[in-house]
Amino acid sequence: MSDHIDMPPDPAETLPQSGPAPHAATPSGFLENPLLWLAAATGYELDQPADEAILADQARRWTTRIIIVATLMLAVFNASSIQTWATTLPPDWGSQTVDALAEVWTQRLGQLGLDRPRAVVHENYEVAKQVQWHDVLRTFRFRHDKAQPQNQ
Repeated sequence: MSDHIDMPPDPAETLPQSGPAPHAATPSGFLENPLLWLAAATGYELDQPADEAILADQARRWTTRIIIVATLMLAVFNASSIQTWATTLPPDWGSQTVDALAEVWTQRLGQLGLDRPRAVVHENYEVAKQVQWHDVLRTFRFRHDKAQPQNQ
């Protein structure tokens, strides 16, 4: 049995040998950004910049995913707004169809309980709207004055 323990390589020894890497490929640069050390240790070529077309395509895919996720979350957790919007459309065959679909969608999500987060936020908003702020400030001052020791 050996008592030898394998230590990870020194970051300075794992630098790519093909040329200077951008973004401070020095041991001090690795200390500032451990991801540079990880990239060098895994064999990722730091000295070859990514193609602009690839970066643009990645950005487009990311943006598309975010828009789809946001749309789906709003469609699920804010379905009553879809129904409200559908009722404001001018009456014709298409808007009546959208209104009927929105009503069914809202009912189904309500059966699943997915309308509850919006209802809780809306209830808290209505309560906050009714608060008389001068009463809140008066209560705060009263509590603050009670907590202060009186100099006699």
